Amino acid sequence: MADETEVLKESAKAAQEIAKTAGKAIDATQQAGGWLDRIFGAAIEDTVGRLWTDRVRASRIAAAIYDWERLLSLLHKTEARLRRKGIDRTRIPPPKVILPLLEHATVENEDDLHTLWANLLASSLDPSAGQIEKEFVSALGEMSSKTAHVLRKMFAEWSYWEQNALESKGKDGRYTSGIGGFPDNDETAVIQLYRLGMILPVNIAVEQFQARKPLQHDRWRDNSFVASGEVAGVLGDLSVVAITEFGERLCKAIMDDVTGLYVPPTG
Repeated sequence: MADETEVLKESAKAAQEIAKTAGKAIDATQQAGGWLDRIFGAAIEDTVGRLWTDRVRASRIAAAIYDWERLLSLLHKTEARLRRKGIDRTRIPPPKVILPLLEHATVENEDDLHTLWANLLASSLDPSAGQIEKEFVSALGEMSSKTAHVLRKMFAEWSYWEQNALESKGKDGRYTSGIGGFPDNDETAVIQLYRLGMILPVNIAVEQFQARKPLQHDRWRDNSFVASGEVAGVLGDLSVVAITEFGERLCKAIMDDVTGLYVPPTG
C-alpha cells in the first residue's frame, strides 16, 4: 500500500509539471501570435485554447516549434534587428524555409547560434534583403559555435578587402582572392565551411613547362625543361581561401556589421 501511495504521489507531481509546461506553452503561444501572423501571413491560433480555420496547418506550425520560450526569445531578437534596420513592413517567407528555420532555432540552446537564427529570420522578413534560400537553413543548422566564429572572422577579413577592391576598381569587381584558412583558423571549422560550400581554395597560376630535346652527348640537367608560355589555374589547399557567392549571401543574412573586426597587417 505504501508503494502504491508513493507511485500516486509521483504521478501527481508529474501531472503538475506537465500542466505547468502546458500553461507556459499556451502563454507563449498567445504572446507570439501576432508575430506568427506576420510570418505566415494568416491568423495563427493555438490549437489548445482557440479555434483556427486550418487545423492541419496550425498543427504543422506547432510541430515545428520545439520550445515556445526559445521562440519568444527568437522573436524579440528578430524584432530588435528589424528595428535597427528601420524595417516596419515585412514580407512573407516561403514555408519550406520558415518551418525548418523555426525548428532549428527553437531547439538551439547556444545563445550565439540562436542569435544567428534570429538574424536569418529577420532577413527572411526584410523586403529589401535578398531572397532567403532553403540551403541557408541547412548550412546554418550544421554549424557549431566554433565554425560560426571562424566564419565571422573570415567574413570580416573578406569584407575589408572587398571594400578596398571596390574603392580601387569600382563596383564591377568582386574580391575573390586570399583570406586566411588554416593554420590561421581552426582546421576542423575551415574544412566544415569548405564542405558546406561557404569557402573555396583560391586558384594558383601554374606555368607549364615542356621537356627540351637534349643533344646526343647531353644529359638531363636542371635546364632540361623550358617554359611553354602556357599558364594553367589550379586550386590550392585550404591555407588560403576565398568566400563563395553563396557564403557571402549567407553571411550578410545571418551576421551583424563586422566592420572593425579585422585589422590588416602592417609593414
